[in-house]
Amino acid sequence: MTAESAHTPAPSHLTAPTQFVTANGIRYAYRRFGTERGTPLIFLQHFRGGMDHWDPAVTDALAARRPVILFNNTGVASSSGETPDTVEAQADDAATFVGALGLTQVDILGFSIGGYVAQALTLRHPALVRRLVLAGTKPRAGDDTDRHPDVNVVGTRHDIPTLEDFQFLFFAPSPSSQAASERFWERRHQRTIDTDPPTSKQTMQAQVAAIIDWKKTTRRAFRRSGDDHPTGSGG
Repeated sequence: MTAESAHTPAPSHLTAPTQFVTANGIRYAYRRFGTERGTPLIFLQHFRGGMDHWDPAVTDALAARRPVILFNNTGVASSSGETPDTVEAQADDAATFVGALGLTQVDILGFSIGGYVAQALTLRHPALVRRLVLAGTKPRAGDDTDRHPDVNVVGTRHDIPTLEDFQFLFFAPSPSSQAASERFWERRHQRTIDTDPPTSKQTMQAQVAAIIDWKKTTRRAFRRSGDDHPTGSGG
């Protein structure tokens, strides 16, 4: 380590530069920070979310002991292409991104629709995923009775989701939870340079279609055949 590097702060959630890698004609945007050694932890984001929607309090804490990689999947925010309208296609795109980085095994953290993608990624590309963390998500065709009837309206009513939208979608109505939402919102906006553009209407519509498909109870939804598993052996 040189004297200069010893005084240069390590990249963090707020300072890690946006990088790009191209695979199958898609230019994926990503940021990598944290330790050099260890299994990288890939983050898969919620509905309409990009890299800037992760909470630095979470990502930096995890990056203290391991490599962390945030990325935008196909068509999301600063990545090129059009977002696919099925969870399985989004999972395959995530696997393509991981492969483009030259990684052979990763840990996955999936939040909300990112949790759907994480589950499909693990089933379709089992050799790629070492450990899986699911947060605020559901299995395919899982019980949806706890879902508020206004979620879709609130989640899609603004071109750029507002604090009030986030408070309704991700936080409880209690005073303590609403106060926590405001602290999150402040942290979420601390990055002021090299930021993501908002996700597009195309991404929003494709993710809505993927969510609707994920709710279906069909034979295809539960099939675990070689046709549905690019790296699987059936069963």
